[in-house]
Amino acid sequence: MKHRVKAKHFNRDTKSRKALLKNLLRDLFEHGEIKTSESRTKEVRRLADKLIIVASQNTLAARRQLHKFFGRRDVVNALVDKIAPSFGEKKSGFTSLEKLAARRGDNTVLFKLTLLTGDKKWTSLKKEKPPEAKVDAKAKVKTETQIKGKSVSSVIAKKALAQKIEAKKSTTKQAATKKPTSKKPSTSQTKKAEEKK
Repeated sequence: MKHRVKAKHFNRDTKSRKALLKNLLRDLFEHGEIKTSESRTKEVRRLADKLIIVASQNTLAARRQLHKFFGRRDVVNALVDKIAPSFGEKKSGFTSLEKLAARRGDNTVLFKLTLLTGDKKWTSLKKEKPPEAKVDAKAKVKTETQIKGKSVSSVIAKKALAQKIEAKKSTTKQAATKKPTSKKPSTSQTKKAEEKK
Protein backbone atom coordinates (compact mmCIF):
# COMPACT_ATOMS: atom_id res chain seq x y z
CA MET A 1 0.00 0.00 0.00
CA LYS A 2 1.17 3.51 -0.77
CA HIS A 3 0.18 5.36 2.34
CA ARG A 4 1.48 8.87 2.89
CA VAL A 5 3.41 9.04 -0.39
CA LYS A 6 3.45 12.73 -1.03
CA ALA A 7 5.81 13.32 -3.95
CA LYS A 8 5.19 12.45 -7.59
CA HIS A 9 7.64 10.08 -9.25
CA PHE A 10 7.05 11.02 -12.93
CA ASN A 11 8.02 7.48 -13.99
CA ARG A 12 11.70 8.31 -13.42
CA ASP A 13 14.44 7.18 -11.10
CA THR A 14 15.60 9.45 -8.28
CA LYS A 15 18.46 11.24 -10.06
CA SER A 16 16.59 12.01 -13.26
CA ARG A 17 13.51 13.14 -11.30
CA LYS A 18 15.64 15.54 -9.22
CA ALA A 19 17.33 16.83 -12.38
CA LEU A 20 13.95 17.42 -14.03
CA LEU A 21 12.61 19.38 -11.07
CA LYS A 22 15.84 21.34 -10.66
CA ASN A 23 15.80 22.38 -14.33
CA LEU A 24 12.13 23.35 -14.18
CA LEU A 25 12.76 25.45 -11.06
CA ARG A 26 15.80 27.07 -12.65
CA ASP A 27 13.73 28.01 -15.71
CA LEU A 28 10.97 29.35 -13.47
CA PHE A 29 13.38 31.60 -11.59
CA GLU A 30 15.24 32.73 -14.73
CA HIS A 31 12.27 33.42 -17.01
CA GLY A 32 9.50 34.05 -14.51
CA GLU A 33 7.19 31.40 -15.97
CA ILE A 34 7.14 27.84 -17.28
CA LYS A 35 4.62 25.87 -19.33
CA THR A 36 4.32 22.14 -18.69
CA SER A 37 1.89 19.44 -17.56
CA GLU A 38 -0.35 19.74 -14.51
CA SER A 39 1.44 17.30 -12.24
CA ARG A 40 4.84 18.84 -12.98
CA THR A 41 3.62 22.39 -12.34
CA LYS A 42 2.06 21.39 -9.03
CA GLU A 43 5.27 19.71 -7.89
CA VAL A 44 7.41 22.65 -9.01
CA ARG A 45 5.06 25.09 -7.28
CA ARG A 46 5.44 23.17 -4.01
CA LEU A 47 9.24 23.26 -4.23
CA ALA A 48 9.36 26.89 -5.43
CA ASP A 49 7.44 28.06 -2.37
CA LYS A 50 9.91 26.28 -0.09
CA LEU A 51 12.95 27.70 -1.90
CA ILE A 52 11.60 31.26 -1.88
CA ILE A 53 10.97 31.02 1.86
CA VAL A 54 14.60 29.89 2.35
CA ALA A 55 15.85 32.70 0.07
CA SER A 56 13.87 35.31 2.01
CA GLN A 57 16.07 34.64 5.07
CA ASN A 58 19.00 36.22 3.16
CA THR A 59 21.71 34.58 5.23
CA LEU A 60 24.92 32.85 4.26
CA ALA A 61 23.48 29.52 5.41
CA ALA A 62 20.42 30.06 3.20
CA ARG A 63 22.63 30.85 0.19
CA ARG A 64 24.66 27.71 0.81
CA GLN A 65 21.51 25.61 1.09
CA LEU A 66 20.21 27.01 -2.21
CA HIS A 67 23.59 26.51 -3.87
CA LYS A 68 23.56 22.91 -2.72
CA PHE A 69 20.24 22.46 -4.49
CA PHE A 70 20.97 24.39 -7.71
CA GLY A 71 24.74 24.20 -8.05
CA ARG A 72 24.77 27.54 -9.90
CA ARG A 73 25.62 30.83 -8.28
CA ASP A 74 23.74 33.04 -10.74
CA VAL A 75 20.38 31.42 -9.98
CA VAL A 76 21.02 31.60 -6.23
CA ASN A 77 22.01 35.28 -6.42
CA ALA A 78 18.96 36.14 -8.51
CA LEU A 79 16.70 34.25 -6.12
CA VAL A 80 18.11 35.85 -2.96
CA ASP A 81 18.80 39.37 -4.27
CA LYS A 82 15.91 39.97 -6.68
CA ILE A 83 13.05 37.50 -6.35
CA ALA A 84 12.71 36.99 -2.60
CA PRO A 85 12.84 40.73 -1.70
CA SER A 86 10.18 41.49 -4.31
CA PHE A 87 7.62 39.46 -2.35
CA GLY A 88 8.06 41.58 0.75
CA GLU A 89 6.28 40.15 3.81
CA LYS A 90 4.39 37.41 1.97
CA LYS A 91 4.58 33.98 3.59
CA SER A 92 3.10 31.98 0.71
CA GLY A 93 1.32 32.34 -2.61
CA PHE A 94 4.40 33.21 -4.63
CA THR A 95 3.15 31.62 -7.85
CA SER A 96 0.00 31.43 -9.93
CA LEU A 97 -1.20 28.47 -11.94
CA GLU A 98 -3.16 29.01 -15.18
CA LYS A 99 -4.71 26.38 -17.38
CA LEU A 100 -3.78 26.61 -21.05
CA ALA A 101 -4.94 24.80 -24.18
CA ALA A 102 -4.12 21.18 -24.88
CA ARG A 103 -0.75 20.38 -26.43
CA ARG A 104 -1.05 19.52 -30.10
CA GLY A 105 1.14 16.42 -30.15
CA ASP A 106 -0.34 14.31 -27.35
CA ASN A 107 -3.40 16.37 -26.31
CA THR A 108 -2.02 16.90 -22.79
CA VAL A 109 -3.50 19.88 -21.00
CA LEU A 110 -0.74 22.40 -20.35
CA PHE A 111 -0.47 24.70 -17.35
CA LYS A 112 1.50 27.91 -16.94
CA LEU A 113 3.23 28.53 -13.63
CA THR A 114 4.13 32.19 -13.10
CA LEU A 115 5.99 34.02 -10.33
CA LEU A 116 3.95 36.83 -8.79
CA THR A 117 5.23 39.99 -7.20
CA GLY A 118 2.45 41.99 -5.60
CA ASP A 119 -0.12 42.92 -8.23
CA LYS A 120 2.10 42.41 -11.27
CA LYS A 121 3.75 39.29 -12.61
CA TRP A 122 7.49 38.77 -12.55
CA THR A 123 9.40 39.58 -15.73
CA SER A 124 12.46 37.80 -17.06
CA LEU A 125 15.64 37.89 -15.01
CA LYS A 126 17.75 37.77 -18.14
CA LYS A 127 19.59 41.03 -18.64
CA GLU A 128 18.01 42.88 -21.52
CA LYS A 129 19.88 45.65 -23.29
CA PRO A 130 18.18 49.03 -23.31
CA PRO A 131 16.89 50.16 -26.72
CA GLU A 132 19.80 52.61 -27.18
CA ALA A 133 22.32 49.83 -26.62
CA LYS A 134 20.64 47.72 -29.29
CA VAL A 135 20.84 50.63 -31.75
CA ASP A 136 24.50 51.21 -30.83
CA ALA A 137 25.25 47.52 -31.38
CA LYS A 138 23.65 47.66 -34.84
CA ALA A 139 25.63 50.80 -35.67
CA LYS A 140 28.83 49.14 -34.49
CA VAL A 141 28.19 46.13 -36.70
CA LYS A 142 27.44 48.44 -39.62
CA THR A 143 30.69 50.36 -39.13
CA GLU A 144 32.63 47.11 -38.86
CA THR A 145 31.18 45.93 -42.16
CA GLN A 146 32.21 49.15 -43.87
CA ILE A 147 35.83 49.91 -44.58
CA LYS A 148 36.51 53.56 -45.40
CA GLY A 149 32.99 54.13 -46.66
CA LYS A 150 32.94 50.97 -48.80
CA SER A 151 31.01 47.88 -47.96
CA VAL A 152 32.86 44.65 -47.30
CA SER A 153 31.30 42.92 -50.30
CA SER A 154 32.63 45.59 -52.70
CA VAL A 155 36.10 45.36 -51.11
CA ILE A 156 36.08 41.56 -51.47
CA ALA A 157 34.91 41.84 -55.08
CA LYS A 158 37.70 44.30 -55.90
CA LYS A 159 40.31 42.02 -54.31
CA ALA A 160 39.03 39.06 -56.32
CA LEU A 161 39.14 41.11 -59.53
CA ALA A 162 42.71 42.25 -58.75
CA GLN A 163 43.77 38.63 -58.19
CA LYS A 164 42.29 37.61 -61.56
CA ILE A 165 44.10 40.44 -63.32
CA GLU A 166 47.39 39.49 -61.65
CA ALA A 167 46.90 35.86 -62.65
CA LYS A 168 46.33 36.90 -66.31
CA LYS A 169 49.41 39.16 -66.26
CA SER A 170 51.59 36.44 -64.83
CA THR A 171 50.44 33.95 -67.48
CA THR A 172 51.10 36.45 -70.30
CA LYS A 173 54.56 37.23 -68.89
CA GLN A 174 55.38 33.54 -68.72
CA ALA A 175 54.19 33.08 -72.28
CA ALA A 176 56.25 36.08 -73.44
CA THR A 177 59.44 34.85 -71.77
CA LYS A 178 59.03 31.41 -73.26
CA LYS A 179 59.75 32.12 -76.94
CA PRO A 180 59.13 29.32 -79.34
CA THR A 181 62.44 27.57 -79.69
CA SER A 182 63.25 26.21 -83.11
CA LYS A 183 65.91 23.58 -83.20
CA LYS A 184 68.94 25.22 -84.71
CA PRO A 185 71.62 22.82 -85.56
CA SER A 186 74.82 23.26 -83.67
CA THR A 187 77.94 24.48 -85.48
CA SER A 188 79.39 21.02 -85.70
CA GLN A 189 76.22 19.72 -87.29
CA THR A 190 76.22 22.53 -89.87
CA LYS A 191 79.82 21.77 -90.83
CA LYS A 192 79.00 18.11 -91.36
CA ALA A 193 76.00 19.01 -93.49
CA GLU A 194 78.16 21.28 -95.68
CA GLU A 195 80.79 18.60 -96.16
CA LYS A 196 78.24 16.14 -97.39
CA LYS A 197 77.07 18.53 -100.06
